[in-house]
Amino acid sequence: MRLGVRGKLILSFSSMLMMPVVVVLASGVYSKNSITFESILPILLAFLIPFVIGAMITGWVISRNILTPLDELGRATKNIREGNLDFVVSYQKNDEMGDLSHAFDEMKDQLKELREKQAAHETARKELIASISHDLRTPMSSIKGYVEGLQDGIIHDKERFQRYIAVIKNKTENLDHLIEALFQYSQLDIRTVEESFSNWNSNELLETIIQPMEIEFLDDPIQLKVIKPFPEVSLFVNADELAQVFDNLVGNAKRYVGEGGKIIIRTNTDKYHLNVSVTDNGTGIAQEDLRFVFDQFYRVEKSRSRNFGGAGLGLAICKKIIEKHNGEIWVESEVDIGTSFYFTIPIAKK
Repeated sequence: MRLGVRGKLILSFSSMLMMPVVVVLASGVYSKNSITFESILPILLAFLIPFVIGAMITGWVISRNILTPLDELGRATKNIREGNLDFVVSYQKNDEMGDLSHAFDEMKDQLKELREKQAAHETARKELIASISHDLRTPMSSIKGYVEGLQDGIIHDKERFQRYIAVIKNKTENLDHLIEALFQYSQLDIRTVEESFSNWNSNELLETIIQPMEIEFLDDPIQLKVIKPFPEVSLFVNADELAQVFDNLVGNAKRYVGEGGKIIIRTNTDKYHLNVSVTDNGTGIAQEDLRFVFDQFYRVEKSRSRNFGGAGLGLAICKKIIEKHNGEIWVESEVDIGTSFYFTIPIAKK
């Protein structure tokens, strides 16, 4: 039979309660005096009354401050075992059991957060499979149809033949972009900071990344305006990955500004960060879509997260890169007015 804490306490107090009686009886035996109940009653009362009161107070304190929170922690453990994490440990006193209850509550919250992340990852995995299946099936079906048309010999004029070849080439390039984006996205989790980061002067880094873009836009109907001079601070970054962020953001903006539109790159610093913004005067993003644009594989047709063949990976890659650099990235936009993407990179400590 299991003897719980309460049973052990009762047994201990009962044993302690019998000790005064045994002592009094033993003293009477050794003194060879006759012992009567009336003679030992005052002595017993003198021992027992304070002892009983003390035992009751001690038992109440132990029950209230140890046994009750232990019971609650036991029920909480059972809830966790059954998968129920929607509870709060109510014992929060400033003592050892309160510290234990607080630590248990924090553990429960971390388990709940972990479970939510696992559920989100599972949802993202399913969305990935559905998205990639869709984005691969569509161009593959087009390529297959045009190739079959060429094989069947139904194309007799050169112009139509060239048009079929151009469509096949375009669809193939879309597939190549999608596969490359998936590769880049997966590589971000594999490469470590130690093997890919190095020290840069921000002015040198920004010139290296942005100058080729400026040259590219010289003959483009869309204007790229870069606000200079660039700030000069020390950065510890992966230059290739930051170049990819700029390429994704500027390329994404270019898709959504009309002919004669404008894209502006601004940079500045505060005490702790290099701050960068990429602004355009394009179609903008609806407010209900703003909080989703960095989600991987988000598939809203009007959302600007749909780049790289519609897989929604470009902005997800940007977010992953910036977070890998311990920075932040966010977006502000108004429909038919324009969109601004902002990100920060921590300044390296000297």
